[in-house]
Amino acid sequence: MTVEGLRIKKYLPSRRKRFDPSALLASLGGLVALVLGLTKEGGLHTFVDSKSLLIVVGGSFASILFQFDFSTCVHSIALIFKSLFATPDKAIQKILLQLDTAIIENTRLLELRTGDELDGELLNDVVFMYRQGLLFEEIDEFVSSRISDEYLGRRSAVELLRKAAIVAPSLGLFGTVIGLIGVLRSLSNPSQIGESMSLALMTTAYGSALSSLLFTPLAGRLEHHNTIYLSAHEQLLNKVSILLKREERNFGTPFQPEGLRA
Repeated sequence: MTVEGLRIKKYLPSRRKRFDPSALLASLGGLVALVLGLTKEGGLHTFVDSKSLLIVVGGSFASILFQFDFSTCVHSIALIFKSLFATPDKAIQKILLQLDTAIIENTRLLELRTGDELDGELLNDVVFMYRQGLLFEEIDEFVSSRISDEYLGRRSAVELLRKAAIVAPSLGLFGTVIGLIGVLRSLSNPSQIGESMSLALMTTAYGSALSSLLFTPLAGRLEHHNTIYLSAHEQLLNKVSILLKREERNFGTPFQPEGLRA
């Protein structure tokens, strides 16, 4: 019985490559097509309005900073950047494979890592806690707490993007109202109507574009990645549980430090 044999028979989760560069390139291709379409309508400069951009982008940024602290915004930007290059399970895929192999080949958990100290690598930290005499239930509490903290940050990033997707069109509508007021005030001077009308229309366009083409897609991508993150770490804890329960069944009691042994 081998790990690959069990995977073929569907006993183990498939380790298919979750990050698909072709999908990202296709998405960027759609944006390029949109830009080319705008260019054919009269050139990109036609769709650039500094006042409208300032209202929508500046207003969205101010609103988000008011709702979320600065560190959350920075963390969210970092997560967004990482999501463009890999899925969050990449860091533990090798660990999951090692755990699968250990389960099938009857390898002890203590043989997978030294566990001499906490270094942030999940499996090493699990071995360290096991060497300290903790039961699986206690180890599970510690690891789950760490996962929950990370997941909370990831959820905050999604919420930030969802809020931004709501705020941007609202500011676009706000700019439209301001522009229409300017139009009404310029009726006696038709030469000024164009600038006010441009503000009215471009703020709506910018708000809709930011919401539909940037914030909403990024929020959906991060939400999908959050599901992968939880699933991968749930698998890790389940496999560690199998190894620890087998240790306790075969060796009677959990590993104890030398100083605590009789």
